[in-house]
Amino acid sequence: MSCKIPVLYIVFNRLDTVRRTFPRIAACQPENLFVAADGPRADREGEAESCAAVRDYITSHVDWPCSVHTLFRDENLGCKRGVSGAIQWFFSHVEAGIVLEDDILPEPSFFPYCEKMPGLYRDDSRIGAICSFNREGESSFPDDIFLCTTIGVWGWASWADKVKGYSADYSLLHGNPAGPASSKKRVTRYLNRKAEAELLSNAKRAVEGELNTWDYQFSEYQAVRGRYSLVPRKSLVQNLGFSSDSTHTSGRPDWYKDESHDWGGEIRVPASLRLNKGYSRLCEAEYVPKMTFRRRLNRLHDALVAVADRLGILGGIRWILHHTVKAAGKGGAR
Repeated sequence: MSCKIPVLYIVFNRLDTVRRTFPRIAACQPENLFVAADGPRADREGEAESCAAVRDYITSHVDWPCSVHTLFRDENLGCKRGVSGAIQWFFSHVEAGIVLEDDILPEPSFFPYCEKMPGLYRDDSRIGAICSFNREGESSFPDDIFLCTTIGVWGWASWADKVKGYSADYSLLHGNPAGPASSKKRVTRYLNRKAEAELLSNAKRAVEGELNTWDYQFSEYQAVRGRYSLVPRKSLVQNLGFSSDSTHTSGRPDWYKDESHDWGGEIRVPASLRLNKGYSRLCEAEYVPKMTFRRRLNRLHDALVAVADRLGILGGIRWILHHTVKAAGKGGAR
């Protein structure tokens, strides 16, 4: 039986992971397959050939009745622009769909889950994304699905109207030199204060180019609208991307459980969705890393810039800080 909900498959240059994950997509036979591929980096020898091999493999292995839509870029946009642009392109063509990156290995039950849940909760304004990764592997929570305050983007689905407005440049704090500490007013409804401050800070850093990523902006976009994610009690995916050539997952985090579950029976839908508070606090804690020496200097820098801005001496102070606090951070980070 074919998968009715459209699938976006985001790839780049890793043929080894594509050979493991794409057969799972082929097995579910989506009627509409969207493939987005970033272009090769000009300074990486052999990457043009690697990117071409990935694209050729996918197009030559679509052996079921399927409408294939491609966004094959000639130039490299990077993780931030490449992935966010692919998501915007996808949801400009579909009302709801699955987003799957090439290093996420889904269980067979991932696709029925991601097809069923958007239909059931289409009109539930509380939900911004249908997520499939459970960081606990299997939660002790009694319900098969539950609400969480954070968004997990390792295999997810959503609706066009709940993605509209998101972009790689989305940040409430962009252009605010004082950073999160400048505003005592809460801007999210569910995140605890520390998690909120860190999420807003990371989204701001991503928008300003310090982080080359797209997902902090997406998480902030959903959080400030008071939207939860829907999470299964058992994880339906594994992440294969922990390697030295990965952009963001070169090291396997201590909390990651290398397990997933193929849901043998029907997922039981509760009469009413409940917030899993314990799981949410666990996920929120990941937003708040340890306060390293470098991070303390960056916080000091941001606070001093805010004071200088209010006093009207921002230009001179920025020059001084650039050659003192920031320079010290580069030499003393640990």
